[in-house]
Amino acid sequence: MIMSSDTVKLKRDINTASLEIPSLIDKVTIRRDGRGIPYIEATNQNDLYLAQGYATASDRLWQMDFLRRTARGELSEILGPDALNVDKLHRIYGFTRVAEKLLERASLSTRNVLESYATGVNAFINECSAESLPLEFRVLRYQPTSWTPADSLVLGKLFAEKLSFTAEADILRALMSGLPREKFNALLPESSPIDVMPAGNDVVGKHNPRHRSHTREQRTFTELETSILTELLKMLRTFRAATGGDGQVGSNSWVVSGERTVSGKPMLASDPHLPPTSPSIWHIVNLSAGDLRVGGVSVPGVPGVMIGHNQWIAWGITNLCPDVQDLYIEQFDENDPCSYNTPSGLQRAEVKREEISVRKSADETERVNIDIKVTRHGPIIIEKGSTGVALRWTALDTEIIDLDTFIGLNRARNWDDFVTALSGYGGPPQNFTYADVAGHIGFHSAGRIPIRRTGDGSLPYHGATDDGEWLGFIPFEELPHAFDPPSRTVIMANQRIVRDDYAHHLTANWRVPYRARRIYDRLQAKRKFNVDEFLSIQADTYSYPDAIFANELVKLAAPFVNSSEEWHEMAEMLDGWEAYSSSESTVLPLITEMRKSFRRHILEAALGPELAQFYEWRNEATFLDQLITERPTAWLPEGFTSYESLLLACYREAVSVLSTQFGADRREWTWGRLAQVRFPHPLERIPSAGSPFATTTFPQNTGGSMPTVNAGPKVSMRFIADLSDWDSTRLCLPLGQSGDPASVHRQDQLDEWRNVAPSTLPFSESAIATATQTMLLMTPSREFST
Repeated sequence: MIMSSDTVKLKRDINTASLEIPSLIDKVTIRRDGRGIPYIEATNQNDLYLAQGYATASDRLWQMDFLRRTARGELSEILGPDALNVDKLHRIYGFTRVAEKLLERASLSTRNVLESYATGVNAFINECSAESLPLEFRVLRYQPTSWTPADSLVLGKLFAEKLSFTAEADILRALMSGLPREKFNALLPESSPIDVMPAGNDVVGKHNPRHRSHTREQRTFTELETSILTELLKMLRTFRAATGGDGQVGSNSWVVSGERTVSGKPMLASDPHLPPTSPSIWHIVNLSAGDLRVGGVSVPGVPGVMIGHNQWIAWGITNLCPDVQDLYIEQFDENDPCSYNTPSGLQRAEVKREEISVRKSADETERVNIDIKVTRHGPIIIEKGSTGVALRWTALDTEIIDLDTFIGLNRARNWDDFVTALSGYGGPPQNFTYADVAGHIGFHSAGRIPIRRTGDGSLPYHGATDDGEWLGFIPFEELPHAFDPPSRTVIMANQRIVRDDYAHHLTANWRVPYRARRIYDRLQAKRKFNVDEFLSIQADTYSYPDAIFANELVKLAAPFVNSSEEWHEMAEMLDGWEAYSSSESTVLPLITEMRKSFRRHILEAALGPELAQFYEWRNEATFLDQLITERPTAWLPEGFTSYESLLLACYREAVSVLSTQFGADRREWTWGRLAQVRFPHPLERIPSAGSPFATTTFPQNTGGSMPTVNAGPKVSMRFIADLSDWDSTRLCLPLGQSGDPASVHRQDQLDEWRNVAPSTLPFSESAIATATQTMLLMTPSREFST
């Protein structure tokens, strides 16, 4: 009998169902609450993860299959030629080879977890007939293959891909390297006047920090090298768009000690920001076996809980944004295209043949072969003539399994256990926030960040030298961390977290600190907090850059309000605006479009139209804020004699854009209409499949945007833990637990997410029992019973 998240619920006369699984050691109970969330109780670890695999597959099997195919470069086999370029790049990365090598090196306990989980997934697959498979399989007319332990490991590489982007920044700097140094530094700021440091939350801007420059990295590039780097940047941006990324991922997580809460115990909030998808990227689960009880979100296809809490600690995660990718321009021998220059002479590249199956019709496929060159620095990701570019990336290392860290976190009882679990973390470097029932709080950065022989990897290296060799990684104990900081507060929002005197290079490309600053401001405005007040901060939509822009417009408008109708309109529009990106705001859309226009004019004048289209810097808004507030004439585009004339042109362009999109009635120019929310499904654009999978597009009724704490559609889940009462934990997804378009749990959490009002996630046995609406009893098959 197949038990999906709502099978039993639909059969009104059945509250409890039973199922025999051959590989079980003992009985397992899976309870589900009104949102279809599984609470899994087993007597041993193997059964626990088997049941998690089964329960997750019953909700998300096709999503799991799609994700593993994406990582392995096997999408073309089901989607056809349109997916071939995505498959090629993933084959070049070699995620499958990395996962298989990691599995070979895994400890026995880790292998047991992975194998148990895979057994549970396969138990569900084996029970599915062709007619009962998830709809996507039926629409695309293919069968899922068995899940393997390596499949769970390869999914971690997709997270690394979403959270690692410094190769693009390296190329951008190379293309901008001909600029005057002052202009180069201004366009690529590394700090901000409103930086918020987590170890005590002291404000960098108060003492006018030295602006770190890129002068330590100066390198020249030939016309051919510039050409191939430009082509590579186009390829990476196209690939990112094709896989649903837009460079705007981030996260918030903050913690306060019991001295700052109504309950007297710490509180922790976490809301990761990732591109919106249908189904949601997370799956909520509660796991219990022996002394292990943990609840939170997992990644479909991966055992354990990634963000959440157990009986003793809670933790959250934000991206550290570190520089973990380096590019090397390799010169191949014209007479021997597989040999390339090194300091010791020519060296032979390893050549790997990859065969990709490409679907041509329902019953026909063709084979596409690609040869991948792998140098001492990594795979060649683009080649033109005898010049290629190799990528070295920590995600391609085969030494550390990320899963071990999360299994350790799930069982951690205190700070020492927490740190021990993180010390072996090898995934995309993250900041892990922490709170425990004993009253302690803190954070620790974790992950492998390279130390280079020379420079900091900010520009592509010439591979024929040893300048860019990795000498090792920053020691874990020297990564940023704090335990019980004096401020009794930790704030993480992808902002810069170290001062200039920090001993190591983490990155030059921090996120602009608007969200961190707003969280800081909100936490400073009140002495003690409860869960509802934390939710209020998660819902906050105050927009720093738009406030700055609007304030400067008011100053510029003042002399002209009586002589210019357009300046009068602007002044009247901005009068009393409090800079919140609320859904009903008619000011924000105009400010947003004006700021876009201002950015375009400035960049095209400074970089030229072609290079301006490639400019993307995580802290670029700091540069734009500086321009609009200081208004240096050196940055004025040709044809404009003042910032007043430039901004008037921006106003006219913004009015034209909004009038074309929404009509002449300015009352219709609302942020809710401009910032539409949608969760794309991979099949929604396929004519024969799309309609069942299309998620309704709706106005962003609670507001929010990327610069605000509430990052709108990017918020991939909302989590708040009050360590005084685990049953008061709040957690929701943007849509729901199920990936089935017909399921009542496909998007039954949508209103909770939109209204920033997540339901409680029961944790105690009594609370779980009270919340239970359906129950599945899993037992070993009789022939395997003693």
